[in-house]
Amino acid sequence: MKRGSSLASILSALLLTAVIALPSIPVGLAEEPTLRIALPSPPQTLNAWSDTSTWTIITLDMIYEPLATTDPDGKYIPWLAESWEASPDGKVWTIKLRKDVKWQDGKPFTAEDVKFTFEYFKKDVTAKRGHSDMDYLDHVEVVDDHTVKLHLTEPFVAVVNTMLTNPILPKHIWEPIVSKDGFVASKYEPKLSEVVGTGPFKVVEYKTNEYVKLVANENYWKGAPAVKNVVIQFVKEGDTQVLMIKKGEIDAAIHLAINPAVEKDLKAAGVKVHRYLRPYFYHWGFNLKHFPFTEKKFRKAMAYAINLTEIVEIARLGAGEPGSYGVMPAVWKDWYCEEAGKMYSYNPEKAKQLLDELGWVDKDNDGIRETPDGKDVAFEIYPPSYDPARVRAAEMIRDYLKEIGVKVTVQVGDWKGVVWPGIKAHKFDSFILGAGPTEPDPDWMRLRFKTNASANYYELSDPELDQLLEEQAVTLDVAKRKELACKIQLKLADLLPLITLYYPVIINPYRTDRFEGWVPIKFDWIINRWTMLNLKPKAKPTPTQTQPPKTTAPATTPAPSPAPATTSAPATTPAPSGPDMTMIGAIIVLLIIIIAAVWLFLKKK
Repeated sequence: MKRGSSLASILSALLLTAVIALPSIPVGLAEEPTLRIALPSPPQTLNAWSDTSTWTIITLDMIYEPLATTDPDGKYIPWLAESWEASPDGKVWTIKLRKDVKWQDGKPFTAEDVKFTFEYFKKDVTAKRGHSDMDYLDHVEVVDDHTVKLHLTEPFVAVVNTMLTNPILPKHIWEPIVSKDGFVASKYEPKLSEVVGTGPFKVVEYKTNEYVKLVANENYWKGAPAVKNVVIQFVKEGDTQVLMIKKGEIDAAIHLAINPAVEKDLKAAGVKVHRYLRPYFYHWGFNLKHFPFTEKKFRKAMAYAINLTEIVEIARLGAGEPGSYGVMPAVWKDWYCEEAGKMYSYNPEKAKQLLDELGWVDKDNDGIRETPDGKDVAFEIYPPSYDPARVRAAEMIRDYLKEIGVKVTVQVGDWKGVVWPGIKAHKFDSFILGAGPTEPDPDWMRLRFKTNASANYYELSDPELDQLLEEQAVTLDVAKRKELACKIQLKLADLLPLITLYYPVIINPYRTDRFEGWVPIKFDWIINRWTMLNLKPKAKPTPTQTQPPKTTAPATTPAPSPAPATTSAPATTPAPSGPDMTMIGAIIVLLIIIIAAVWLFLKKK
């Protein structure tokens, strides 16, 4: 063999090896940026049957869809439904379904899926997310593949905003699962292959406590989303989320506890901010079966003992409005009852008087009141660790009550592992929870305060309140329904199963350098159904020939912002990523050039 051909063979082998070593790049990966969202806590589950937290809903709403939803102005519109119509007596609702919808596994969406979903929500009390919504459902009739009739036990005023807004689940996947012996909807964690909706995004990976990866549903009935990849990271600290979005490590920061004081600094860094009043009631909830909350007079003393205005100023840094004792937020003007909302005011002496009337006095001079049988008036309160505002509010409650002789122990706990499971299981004396209406309609109070209602975490049971809640649900006359709504709020302010601390002003930072088409909604997160359907990667500017830049004075560097209050924020888990393709490609090309140069040099010799 000639020396040249031998050398050529060796060099060819080296070249082939170099090419093989170059990692394969999935088609379109380099052109398709990943939308990166930070949430403060993982979803509790990927099971759409279960009652859910805000962070679960944000995640699952990208996958599952309802028959009806609200547009950016808050008006109800058909979604998986094309239309609906009620019979003259209000007891039969005919719903026409879209014919162009498929499940993410390619199976057609039909009326059988709606019937299966609604009737299972009604049947299984552990499927709490929708159980109470189906109180007035008798049965579902399948007329044809794309028409269903909801037969009600009596006319129900909130069919659209309760029943029709539930997520629809695929019968072909879930019927075999729920039919198994011992199946409990609220405890089942589905495999990723079972998380199949009709929505614009499909889940492809879930690493517990770290991230969820989603990809676009290319066969989505409204057209494939322009955003092809989504990573939802879990970043507990609001301060850490702020630092990440300023550095460009995430595109949207979703957290209840981002300090409003950083808004100016964020804007100076080129970050947009969606600021809105959230009508959810952030409340101090009581377990009415746990001492001392078994006594209504004690609960009233608590209403006088704490200063709601001060809690907003200190715990929320002024970003919010003091709570209503009737629970309904004042922002829903048509349904708000002012008499209930302002029933109490800060009055520690009045609180002490009520405790004295109970006979709960400090006999041993240790600073803690005792009951006549010698039991300390003491309890625990559980706020979630990810929300510093709720932790601070709990500490303020502790300090207020110390002044009137009541001992409070603040138990800060992990939301997913401790606080939320404990609230649902009715384990705690008291807790601080954020919840409430997403639309201005009083029927949400029925779902929370009626005896054994799905979201009744307070063990509240009052026959008179139950009657009022049921009556408003079937009262079609708006004026009469407003009267009932006020009576309900007055009753809640008297019973006090909870004290609403505040309605928060939330800020959602988001970046516009990589994606455009964000849709800020008045009472919702920046990550919402309309944003996810409208968002698209921002086109890179086309390079143009320009004159050499003129020498100018250096730009003024903005003053550094104050260090965040939390000095030991945990390191965040970066979003999953692949190898640096640009660097590897450059190295391979350089290697090829060197090999070719050596070959030419040796060949000449």
